[in-house]
Amino acid sequence: MKTVRNCLSVMLAFVLAFACACAAAEGDEWVCPDCGAANAMNFCLKCGAKKPEEILCPECGAKFPPDGGIAFCGNCGASLKQTVSSSGKYEGEGFATPEEALSFYMEGFKNLDFSQILGAFAWETQIERMSLQTYFERMTAYSPAVMPRMPSVNGFMSSANVESLRANQVRYLYSAIEYYILGEEAPHGMTIPFDKDDPEAIPSFLAKFDNGRLEKLTEMTNIRFLSPDEVTGNLFSNERNQESFRKQTAYYNADEVVNIIGIADVGKETFACCPTIARYGDRWYLLSVTSMTTMMMGVDFNCQAFVCGEETNKLLGSYLK
Repeated sequence: MKTVRNCLSVMLAFVLAFACACAAAEGDEWVCPDCGAANAMNFCLKCGAKKPEEILCPECGAKFPPDGGIAFCGNCGASLKQTVSSSGKYEGEGFATPEEALSFYMEGFKNLDFSQILGAFAWETQIERMSLQTYFERMTAYSPAVMPRMPSVNGFMSSANVESLRANQVRYLYSAIEYYILGEEAPHGMTIPFDKDDPEAIPSFLAKFDNGRLEKLTEMTNIRFLSPDEVTGNLFSNERNQESFRKQTAYYNADEVVNIIGIADVGKETFACCPTIARYGDRWYLLSVTSMTTMMMGVDFNCQAFVCGEETNKLLGSYLK
């Protein structure tokens, strides 16, 4: 009997200890600053984020305890909660005009801020509105070169398509930056071999990426805009080309799609780019660094995101004179 009582005492102690541990772990309810979910544990049950030691106001930086159930900042009134729709999307709020969207993109290069550059694009909205059927009807084929190339049949595939779209545009940006830094020494589609007998061959090549050329973009001034017709001799507005433009951009399913050439001064050089820009509702976004105009101008595949220097003179020489 004594043995039974001892066993029961041990079991009761274990239960009490477990209950205390759970109570300590749960604590008061807190709102996850990453996804907006309400929680009572040490980690968010929805996204796995750790319970913060304090919540910072995104506007003024005021600090609040996570267990206080506080939804708005008492200092400036800003919301302390983030929703899934706002924190889970890459794209921003968009822009009032296509020129504002293009300026934001170009200033991202001036600021050497890759996040700002990507912030000019419609990522989620483009995937939501995109019609792959329309695209395949125009192409009359399915090609592995299409990005994205699978329909967003569920949330998982929608997220995968957004990531695919971003990766594709980042590849264009990466190539344009590489070619700008290397200038005439850029590979232009060819492999650059290294002399295996020269121990300085690879270090010498890598040093070329630290030549200070990228930093010259911070000198960018006088951002201005041209119409495609100004540099294509009115070919862009040609009826046949306009029909082709409508067909090429129909699968975006946007409310309006335009091409605008943005140029700016970078010291004695000229920076230029011409992405595809679209309006969804009343907000404008970049869709792609490539466009019908860049194809008409003969922009190198590796320099679709932007050109600057001698390449710009070749493309816009007649206009710049």
